[in-house]
This record gives sequence, structure tokens and C-alpha cells, in this order.
Amino acid sequence: MKRTLRKTGALIISMVMLLAIGGTVMADDADMSGEGGVIGEFTTADTATAQETTLKIYKEITAYNPETCTVNAPAITFSYTISHSSDLAGKGIWDAESHHDPAANVYATTKEGVGTPTITGTAAGVLALVPGTDTLDASVNGTANRFPLTIDFSGVDFTTAPGTGAGVYRYQINETTTEATKNASGIKEGEEANTLYIDIYVNGAGDIYGYVLFTTNDAIDARADDDAGAAAAVGKTEGFVGSKDDGAAYSATETSTADKYYTFNLDVEKEVVGDAYTQNNHHEFPFTITLANTTVTANVLPIMTVGQYATQTALTAAPIAGTWSPTIGHGGKITYVGIPTGTTVTIKETNDVTGVTYESHSTNADTDAATKDIATNVDSNIATVNCDATALTAATENHTTSASKQVTFTNTMKLISPTGIIIRSAPYLLLFATGAVLFVLIRRGKKKENAEKA
Repeated sequence: MKRTLRKTGALIISMVMLLAIGGTVMADDADMSGEGGVIGEFTTADTATAQETTLKIYKEITAYNPETCTVNAPAITFSYTISHSSDLAGKGIWDAESHHDPAANVYATTKEGVGTPTITGTAAGVLALVPGTDTLDASVNGTANRFPLTIDFSGVDFTTAPGTGAGVYRYQINETTTEATKNASGIKEGEEANTLYIDIYVNGAGDIYGYVLFTTNDAIDARADDDAGAAAAVGKTEGFVGSKDDGAAYSATETSTADKYYTFNLDVEKEVVGDAYTQNNHHEFPFTITLANTTVTANVLPIMTVGQYATQTALTAAPIAGTWSPTIGHGGKITYVGIPTGTTVTIKETNDVTGVTYESHSTNADTDAATKDIATNVDSNIATVNCDATALTAATENHTTSASKQVTFTNTMKLISPTGIIIRSAPYLLLFATGAVLFVLIRRGKKKENAEKA
């Protein structure tokens, strides 16, 4: 009896829930990831599924680096608005006849959106990326990195305002961040639209049962029973994205249409030749690394790895233009990952070993430090690295160990020739000269004496 009552109670509750949502079935959270811009498409003829009142769409940044690696995102704030206006109303919508039984194309015209939905990234209306907190996966052909934007329709009542009720409501979504702001962060604006449109499908009970996100404020016509063709015609999309799902890498034959971030990496390494004391003790020579970039002026944060026999103060998020002052000993290395392209890096070392002169030069820089003898407190010549002379473009090379291109400064000890020979021999030479003079004088005296006796 109790089991029968429990089953009956569960059936009654289920029926009440179904009636409350107008005959539809509840779904999980609405999320555009992997949906191709459409959520709620009928999978069974004439059967709608109620959706949540919050929807996730996405913002993509495609990150590039000559290596497959992780880089810190640059400091940037993307700003978003969602609105509605009369020019969004009256657009024809025809669905595919295969979604109905008997087969038929159902037609409606769009209504202007109502209420005040919100869009939120890291905060209301914004998606703020913080270097050191937010990272990007990068690769030579670009890797898609997606960040969620949540649109909330929970405060919108589709049943009470004039003109509401069942229908298709159209809204406009704008990314308002300027191209100049993106460029200052090292991001090149992509080809994807900065304005999107979203149609909200509402049933007779005022519940949302479908979302369609696209790039063109136009009619949607699937009368040819070609949903894919209708989607392509209006540019259906999962957000401000390229053509890859979250976390996917592009191939050499593919091109991302999303915003792009370009970086390269750098190793600085030290070798000493012919000086066992400095080698064995891994004496760390002072280096001066100066970076300049006139395009990228927002805060960035290369990921630094300091190996053994090297020292450098931890980096903090800051404009890339500036100076680093590491020290590196024999066999030591420091790696910097995620330097924005367009950055010119100059590197020099200082000989701080007392009483020793080295022949210093670099290898594997774009312009190497020419050979120079550096005595105590003397600087080497300058090595220059610029993986790409232009910002906002892909680096064609890398200066890292994995690419066998790390910049190495080599110091070869110069042996000084022993000096002071004349000074140390002077007393003996003087004695020799004095003896020679005395010998000459004595011989002359003897000759004179012999002559007088004769």
C-alpha cells in the first residue's frame, strides 16, 4: 500500500510539473558550447524542451606561440551590452517541415525583445582578464581559448507586458571594446562580428524553449528543410568566437576568425671557458635585459623560469617596456614565456670578476653581441632579439632551448702575458754593464803600463 501511494504521489507531482510548464520537459542549464548557435531544436516532432532562463555564450581568444605552451593572458577588459529595439521586430522565421508531424513549415515573425536581461562575464557587463590569474593555451597555428558570458533572462516576464506571450523575441548583443584597446593589450581584432543577435523562443506559458544566436539581423528561412544552410545564411554562432570548440588547436590549413594574441619565448644562458674557478663556483655575472614595444602598452606578465646558477626577482604584471636585471652563472639559464610580438629585447652582460679579462660574445640572437674583451666592470656588446619586428603578428621563430635557439653569452678567459722583465733584470744588467766598463778600463790601463815599460 505504501509503495503504491508513493508511486501515485510521484505520478501526480510529475503531472503537475508538466502542466506548469505548458507540456514541455525541463532541460539542463542552457550552454552554447558545442551547439552551433542553436539550443532547443526539436529532436522529436512537435516536442519542445523548456530551457533554463540563463544562457552561456562564449568569448574566444586564439593564442599563438612558436611552441605549444601556456602563456599568461594580457590585461584587458571586454565590455558587453544586451538591448532591444524596434528594428529587431518583423523578421520572418520559417522552420524545417521535418520538425512537425504532419510535415509543414511553421512561420512566425520576430518580436522586439522585452524587459532588461543582463550579460555577465567576470562582472556585470564585463569580462576582465588578469595576467597571472588568467592563462591562454598557445600553439604555432593558434589555440582557441573560450571564456563564458552568461545572459540572464530570469527577470524578464514574457506574459504580462504589452505584445508579449508566445513568440520569438529578438535581442542585440554588443562587444563595445575598441580595437585600440585590444591592440594595446597585444590582441589583434578578429574577423568575427562584434554585434550578435539572439532569438528567444517562448511558449504559451511564458517559458523559454529555444535560443538561436547569430550575426545577421535578418530572416531565418529553413523551408528547404536545411537547418545547416539556414544557420550558415545568418551566421549562427556560439558567441564572439572563431570556428573551434573550447580548447581546440587550429591546423596549418585553418584560420581563426576570433581575436588573436601573439607571443614568443626567450632563453638567456651563460657559458664560461678556461676559468675553472668561475666555472666550478658558477659565479653569476650581472645581465641587463631591456625590452621595448611601442604598440603593447597594457600590463603583461611573461612566465619566468629561473634555473640553477641564476637569479632574478619575480616578475609582476606591467607594461613590457622596461628592464630586467638577472645574474647568470656558468651553465645557468632563465626562460621567459609569452613575450608579446613586436617586442625588441637587448641583452648585455657585465664582467664583475676582479682582475680578470674575458673575451665575450653571444650566439643565437637575431643580432649577436660581437666579440669584445671585457675587463673588470666593463660591459659586453649588445645582443638583440626581435622574433618579429611587427606587433600583432605571428612570431616566425623562437629563442628557446626546445627550438635549439637559446641566446647564449660565452666568456673565454684571456691570459695576460707576464710583465716586468726589464725591471726584474735591471740589477743584473747594471752589474754586467759595470763589469764590462771596468774590464775595458783595466785592459786599457795594462796596455798603457806595458807601453811605458817598453
